[in-house]
Amino acid sequence: MEVTKLKKLEGLYLVITPILTSGELLVAVKKALNGGVDLVQFIPERQTLETQELAKKLSRLTLQFDVPFLINGNCLLAKKVKADGVHFNNYHVVPDKARRILGERSIVGYTLGNDLKRLEWAESMGADYVSFCSVFPPSSPIQCETVPLETIRAARSRTRITMFAAGGINTKNAYLVLEAGADGIAVTSAILKAKSPDKAARLLKEIVKRHRASGSCKKTHYNRILSGKA
Repeated sequence: MEVTKLKKLEGLYLVITPILTSGELLVAVKKALNGGVDLVQFIPERQTLETQELAKKLSRLTLQFDVPFLINGNCLLAKKVKADGVHFNNYHVVPDKARRILGERSIVGYTLGNDLKRLEWAESMGADYVSFCSVFPPSSPIQCETVPLETIRAARSRTRITMFAAGGINTKNAYLVLEAGADGIAVTSAILKAKSPDKAARLLKEIVKRHRASGSCKKTHYNRILSGKA
Protein backbone atom coordinates (compact mmCIF):
# COMPACT_ATOMS: atom_id res chain seq x y z
CA MET A 1 0.00 0.00 0.00
CA GLU A 2 1.65 3.21 -1.13
CA VAL A 3 0.19 6.04 0.93
CA THR A 4 1.10 8.80 3.35
CA LYS A 5 4.61 7.83 4.44
CA LEU A 6 5.81 11.26 3.40
CA LYS A 7 3.01 13.04 5.25
CA LYS A 8 3.88 14.41 8.64
CA LEU A 9 2.52 12.14 11.34
CA GLU A 10 0.45 14.19 13.75
CA GLY A 11 -3.11 14.89 14.75
CA LEU A 12 -5.77 12.37 15.66
CA TYR A 13 -4.66 8.75 16.05
CA LEU A 14 -7.35 6.07 16.39
CA VAL A 15 -6.31 2.87 18.17
CA ILE A 16 -8.72 0.01 17.41
CA THR A 17 -9.22 -2.68 20.02
CA PRO A 18 -11.95 -5.36 19.99
CA ILE A 19 -14.39 -3.43 22.18
CA LEU A 20 -17.11 -3.83 19.53
CA THR A 21 -18.10 -6.60 17.15
CA SER A 22 -16.30 -6.65 13.80
CA GLY A 23 -19.30 -5.19 12.01
CA GLU A 24 -19.74 -2.44 14.58
CA LEU A 25 -16.04 -1.64 14.44
CA LEU A 26 -16.07 -1.19 10.68
CA VAL A 27 -19.05 1.14 10.87
CA ALA A 28 -17.51 3.17 13.69
CA VAL A 29 -14.10 3.38 12.02
CA LYS A 30 -15.62 4.60 8.75
CA LYS A 31 -17.48 7.31 10.64
CA ALA A 32 -14.28 8.23 12.49
CA LEU A 33 -12.41 8.51 9.21
CA ASN A 34 -15.13 10.79 7.91
CA GLY A 35 -14.61 12.83 11.07
CA GLY A 36 -10.96 13.42 10.27
CA VAL A 37 -8.83 10.69 11.87
CA ASP A 38 -5.21 10.99 10.67
CA LEU A 39 -3.75 7.61 11.63
CA VAL A 40 -5.26 4.21 12.48
CA GLN A 41 -3.74 1.35 14.44
CA PHE A 42 -5.34 -2.07 14.86
CA ILE A 43 -4.51 -4.21 17.88
CA PRO A 44 -5.41 -7.81 16.97
CA GLU A 45 -6.77 -9.76 19.93
CA ARG A 46 -6.12 -13.20 18.45
CA GLN A 47 -4.24 -14.65 15.51
CA THR A 48 -7.25 -16.06 13.70
CA LEU A 49 -8.60 -15.98 10.16
CA GLU A 50 -11.42 -13.76 11.41
CA THR A 51 -8.91 -11.29 12.81
CA GLN A 52 -6.94 -11.33 9.58
CA GLU A 53 -10.09 -10.69 7.57
CA LEU A 54 -11.03 -7.76 9.80
CA ALA A 55 -7.53 -6.34 9.39
CA LYS A 56 -7.86 -6.62 5.59
CA LYS A 57 -11.17 -4.77 5.66
CA LEU A 58 -9.71 -2.05 7.87
CA SER A 59 -6.72 -1.75 5.57
CA ARG A 60 -8.94 -1.29 2.53
CA LEU A 61 -11.15 1.18 4.39
CA THR A 62 -8.28 3.40 5.49
CA LEU A 63 -6.86 3.33 1.97
CA GLN A 64 -10.08 4.90 0.72
CA PHE A 65 -9.40 7.86 2.99
CA ASP A 66 -5.64 7.97 2.30
CA VAL A 67 -4.95 7.42 6.00
CA PRO A 68 -2.03 5.27 7.22
CA PHE A 69 -2.97 1.92 8.70
CA LEU A 70 -0.75 0.20 11.26
CA ILE A 71 -0.81 -3.23 12.86
CA ASN A 72 0.23 -3.57 16.46
CA GLY A 73 3.21 -5.86 17.07
CA ASN A 74 2.92 -8.18 14.07
CA CYS A 75 4.98 -7.56 10.94
CA LEU A 76 3.75 -10.70 9.21
CA LEU A 77 0.10 -9.76 9.61
CA ALA A 78 0.93 -6.22 8.54
CA LYS A 79 2.49 -7.58 5.35
CA LYS A 80 -0.45 -9.89 4.64
CA VAL A 81 -3.01 -7.10 4.85
CA LYS A 82 -0.79 -4.52 3.11
CA ALA A 83 -0.65 -2.22 6.11
CA ASP A 84 1.45 0.93 6.02
CA GLY A 85 3.48 -0.03 9.05
CA VAL A 86 3.65 -1.41 12.55
CA HIS A 87 3.49 -0.21 16.11
CA PHE A 88 5.42 -1.95 18.88
CA ASN A 89 4.83 -1.95 22.62
CA ASN A 90 8.32 -3.38 23.20
CA TYR A 91 11.75 -2.81 21.67
CA HIS A 92 12.70 -6.25 20.39
CA VAL A 93 12.26 -5.32 16.73
CA VAL A 94 14.25 -2.38 15.39
CA PRO A 95 12.78 -0.20 12.62
CA ASP A 96 15.23 -1.48 9.99
CA LYS A 97 14.13 -5.07 10.58
CA ALA A 98 10.46 -4.14 10.28
CA ARG A 99 11.14 -2.24 7.07
CA ARG A 100 13.01 -5.17 5.58
CA ILE A 101 9.76 -7.10 5.91
CA LEU A 102 7.29 -4.36 5.01
CA GLY A 103 9.26 -2.05 2.75
CA GLU A 104 11.59 0.86 3.32
CA ARG A 105 8.76 3.42 3.36
CA SER A 106 6.91 1.62 6.13
CA ILE A 107 5.93 3.53 9.26
CA VAL A 108 7.33 2.24 12.55
CA GLY A 109 6.36 3.56 15.98
CA TYR A 110 6.80 2.58 19.62
CA THR A 111 4.93 2.92 22.89
CA LEU A 112 6.96 4.72 25.56
CA GLY A 113 6.65 5.06 29.30
CA ASN A 114 8.69 7.21 31.63
CA ASP A 115 12.14 5.98 30.64
CA LEU A 116 13.33 8.67 28.24
CA LYS A 117 16.34 6.55 27.27
CA ARG A 118 13.79 4.64 25.21
CA LEU A 119 12.95 7.91 23.48
CA GLU A 120 16.59 8.41 22.56
CA TRP A 121 16.74 4.81 21.36
CA ALA A 122 13.65 5.17 19.17
CA GLU A 123 14.91 8.37 17.58
CA SER A 124 18.42 7.06 16.99
CA MET A 125 17.06 3.86 15.44
CA GLY A 126 14.95 5.75 12.94
CA ALA A 127 11.44 5.36 14.35
CA ASP A 128 8.81 7.59 12.79
CA TYR A 129 7.03 8.43 16.03
CA VAL A 130 6.51 7.47 19.67
CA SER A 131 3.35 7.32 21.77
CA PHE A 132 3.34 7.84 25.53
CA CYS A 133 0.94 5.63 27.48
CA SER A 134 -0.97 5.99 29.71
CA VAL A 135 -1.35 9.69 30.46
CA PHE A 136 -4.74 9.36 32.15
CA PRO A 137 -6.60 6.32 33.52
CA PRO A 138 -7.79 4.50 30.39
CA SER A 139 -11.41 3.51 29.86
CA SER A 140 -10.43 0.62 27.59
CA PRO A 141 -8.28 -2.29 28.81
CA ILE A 142 -4.61 -1.53 28.07
CA GLN A 143 -1.48 -2.31 30.00
CA CYS A 144 0.64 0.81 30.32
CA GLU A 145 2.46 2.57 33.09
CA THR A 146 1.21 5.99 34.14
CA VAL A 147 3.04 8.77 32.31
CA PRO A 148 2.67 12.23 33.88
CA LEU A 149 2.48 15.33 31.73
CA GLU A 150 5.88 16.33 33.08
CA THR A 151 7.42 13.37 31.23
CA ILE A 152 5.92 14.57 27.95
CA ARG A 153 7.24 18.08 28.57
CA ALA A 154 10.70 16.71 29.31
CA ALA A 155 10.58 14.57 26.19
CA ARG A 156 9.55 17.49 24.01
CA SER A 157 12.52 19.50 25.21
CA ARG A 158 14.99 16.87 24.03
CA THR A 159 13.59 15.51 20.78
CA ARG A 160 12.03 16.50 17.47
CA ILE A 161 10.51 13.11 16.76
CA THR A 162 6.72 13.04 16.45
CA MET A 163 5.10 12.36 19.81
CA PHE A 164 1.59 11.14 20.51
CA ALA A 165 -0.02 10.69 23.90
CA ALA A 166 -2.50 7.94 24.72
CA GLY A 167 -4.58 6.60 27.57
CA GLY A 168 -7.82 8.10 28.85
CA ILE A 169 -7.73 11.08 26.49
CA ASN A 170 -11.04 12.69 25.64
CA THR A 171 -12.54 16.07 24.76
CA LYS A 172 -12.19 17.24 28.34
CA ASN A 173 -8.44 16.72 28.73
CA ALA A 174 -6.98 16.57 25.21
CA TYR A 175 -5.67 20.12 25.43
CA LEU A 176 -3.46 19.19 28.40
CA VAL A 177 -1.30 16.75 26.44
CA LEU A 178 -1.09 19.15 23.50
CA GLU A 179 0.06 21.93 25.81
CA ALA A 180 2.64 19.52 27.24
CA GLY A 181 4.16 19.08 23.79
CA ALA A 182 2.46 16.14 22.08
CA ASP A 183 1.96 16.43 18.32
CA GLY A 184 -1.25 14.49 18.52
CA ILE A 185 -3.58 12.39 20.62
CA ALA A 186 -4.28 8.66 20.44
CA VAL A 187 -7.74 7.52 21.49
CA THR A 188 -9.96 4.45 21.49
CA SER A 189 -13.11 4.71 23.58
CA ALA A 190 -13.47 8.46 23.08
CA ILE A 191 -14.38 7.69 19.46
CA LEU A 192 -15.40 4.05 19.21
CA LYS A 193 -17.78 4.19 22.17
CA ALA A 194 -19.21 7.58 21.26
CA LYS A 195 -22.83 7.80 20.09
CA SER A 196 -21.57 9.54 16.97
CA PRO A 197 -17.96 8.51 16.21
CA ASP A 198 -17.78 11.01 13.36
CA LYS A 199 -18.80 13.91 15.58
CA ALA A 200 -16.43 12.77 18.35
CA ALA A 201 -13.55 12.54 15.87
CA ARG A 202 -14.41 15.91 14.38
CA LEU A 203 -14.39 17.60 17.78
CA LEU A 204 -11.11 16.02 18.85
CA LYS A 205 -9.58 16.89 15.49
CA GLU A 206 -10.70 20.50 15.90
CA ILE A 207 -8.99 20.72 19.28
CA VAL A 208 -5.75 19.45 17.73
CA LYS A 209 -6.16 21.68 14.68
CA ARG A 210 -6.67 24.83 16.73
CA HIS A 211 -3.68 24.02 18.89
CA ARG A 212 -1.51 23.37 15.84
CA ALA A 213 -2.58 26.64 14.22
CA SER A 214 -2.05 28.84 17.25
CA GLY A 215 0.61 26.95 19.16
CA SER A 216 -1.75 26.98 22.10
CA CYS A 217 -5.11 25.62 23.15
CA LYS A 218 -5.58 27.00 26.65
CA LYS A 219 -8.55 25.85 28.66
CA THR A 220 -10.61 28.99 27.92
CA HIS A 221 -10.18 28.54 24.17
CA TYR A 222 -10.78 24.82 24.51
CA ASN A 223 -14.07 25.42 26.33
CA ARG A 224 -15.18 27.65 23.46
CA ILE A 225 -14.48 24.83 21.00
CA LEU A 226 -16.57 22.42 23.07
CA SER A 227 -19.42 24.91 23.25
CA GLY A 228 -19.30 25.52 19.50
CA LYS A 229 -18.47 29.20 19.96
CA ALA A 230 -14.84 29.07 18.80
